[in-house]
Amino acid sequence: MRIVRVLSCIAIASLIAVEANAQSVPSAVSPDPLRGSAEGKSSTFLRQYLAFRAKQLASANPDLLTISLGFVKGLSRSFTGTSGSLSIDLRTGEFSARVSGLTAGESFTLALVDRDEARKLDRTLVLAAIAATGPTASAAGKLDPGQVAGFALDRATLTRASTGEVLASGAMSVFQKVFFRRLGVAVTGAPTLSFAEPTRAPALASLVPDVSAETAGAAAQSVPIDVLIRQGGTLFTTGTFSGNGRTCATCHPASNNLTIDTAFIATLPANDPLFVAEFNPALAQLEKPQLMRGFGLILENLDGLDDPTNKFVMRGVPHTLGLPVSLVQDAAQPDPPAEMTGWSGDGAPGAGSLRDFATGAVTQHFTKSLARVPNQDFVLPSEHQLDALEAFQLSLGRDTDFDLLHLSFLDPDVDTGKLLFVNGTGDPLAGGRCSACHGNSGALAANGRNRNFNTNVEDVVHPARSVLAFPHDGGFGQTANPDGTFGNRTFNTASVVEAADTAPFFHNNVVSTLEGVIGFYTGPEFNGPRLAGARFSFDATQTAQLTNFMRGINTLQNVDVARSELAEILALNGNPQPQVQGHLQTAFTETGDAIRVLDQGGIYPNAVTQINQAQQLIVQAQQTANPNTRRTIIQQAITTLDGARGLVATVTP
Repeated sequence: MRIVRVLSCIAIASLIAVEANAQSVPSAVSPDPLRGSAEGKSSTFLRQYLAFRAKQLASANPDLLTISLGFVKGLSRSFTGTSGSLSIDLRTGEFSARVSGLTAGESFTLALVDRDEARKLDRTLVLAAIAATGPTASAAGKLDPGQVAGFALDRATLTRASTGEVLASGAMSVFQKVFFRRLGVAVTGAPTLSFAEPTRAPALASLVPDVSAETAGAAAQSVPIDVLIRQGGTLFTTGTFSGNGRTCATCHPASNNLTIDTAFIATLPANDPLFVAEFNPALAQLEKPQLMRGFGLILENLDGLDDPTNKFVMRGVPHTLGLPVSLVQDAAQPDPPAEMTGWSGDGAPGAGSLRDFATGAVTQHFTKSLARVPNQDFVLPSEHQLDALEAFQLSLGRDTDFDLLHLSFLDPDVDTGKLLFVNGTGDPLAGGRCSACHGNSGALAANGRNRNFNTNVEDVVHPARSVLAFPHDGGFGQTANPDGTFGNRTFNTASVVEAADTAPFFHNNVVSTLEGVIGFYTGPEFNGPRLAGARFSFDATQTAQLTNFMRGINTLQNVDVARSELAEILALNGNPQPQVQGHLQTAFTETGDAIRVLDQGGIYPNAVTQINQAQQLIVQAQQTANPNTRRTIIQQAITTLDGARGLVATVTP
């Protein structure tokens, strides 16, 4: 039986808990120099949004809003195993849902939640009462426009009727919020980067939160996306969410390619929040300091919080660059997450989306105690803070993969490495091709999805275990295995493009060099369980060619990002110093990365010279007060970078 009603109640679960003094989205900050402060690119966000918009408009029903639902891993004390999706036609109000992982004989409630953070109250719109007769159930009905008036859909939840426990939840992405409201995308001070939406919003568009009003304080026809991105960047760098002092940038510093390694960790002072387990007795078991300092490993309770000091895994910190080209769902996985986040593709709670990743990070890493009680040990991000963090992360790095078919490297050995990467060696006994999983050297397979695989990397003897024993990592999922792990032993594919300047490698940092990566794929752990067509065999010369290809493609990425950061400044009107200096600093860091990567392989010395010249011009621009002079210097730096890129590779027809 379908039920639709509006309730006003206390937050129904810790997932949607709020606090009267919850941290607002800040507008200004003095960044930590050790962490750096990334200035996201509005142009990157806009290109991605327009691609999303085009796909939505080309669908059978452009006004069908679909929200993925997932079990509340990271917030629940144990797995619930519930997942599904909810679709609402915003033209007609008709909705349908399908959920799995239910217990037969129990009753459940499907609802929408409007988080009223100012009053610490949540309004709940109940869509359906579900009496499960088996593990899977469906619900359908129609919303009454009068009943949803003034209601903003912040989150969808499935709860156990008897206890109110949230079994699954999900929320809209920031792209969905912009599209279904039919908002434009504005960049203040840079009208050439703006987009005005020409189509009309559907009848129930008001059900979608107005991200424009939430960003700028007043409703408008366009979202000031540069403002939203800066809000997210500030939160990412300085937002502690009333926790133990850590921020997102504690583990993802902009000054270190949004990841950490042992060399970076060694530069930090003893009182850095990263080391909170060393100086806060209440958090002594939050981390394993020897493994963090010695191997860059972070403790994660991905398999539930019911026994956090015994049921855990140790993982490296994945960089957050180029997320738009690594998040595409692996539909082959059972109950796949909405987006492929984290090393196993299931690093986020709820539906597993990028916006939910922040909720899991605050719960896991920002807490004041292992009890992890919301509003006591931390304050969960508000929905708008999640919007801002999502927008910021989607504005970093690249938003498209390279086209290796039409890219020729001018160093013959590097170009041979590219061919080995794409085609393999042709050996019938080792016919594997790197590009089968890393299409165009990115994170997506040939089917355009970020796939999960069991590479058997967990079978490699980890040197960290000679320092301190720790559980093996079961990878994706919640299946309990005889060896005490949880999961199906699969991990998702990382991008090769950024690899050369984001070592160490794999989910457990077991390899620290590019040569070591190739060594793993030619070794017994990977090759042993595989058929000949999927094995690899590279000799020393081929290994050098492959690793220098990886350095070459990484350099192109560094140069492209540096160039786009500088171009972003030229698109600005006026002289907004925080944005200008932020873009310049990122361009400086990227050129420095390119120089170091090329020096590692001793390749492209002439390009190194030109990139050095471009970096010197960037420094001049940083030190120049006159905006017109600065623009001239920036244009010179762009021209110099273009020249350097042309010395590394050319685009062929």
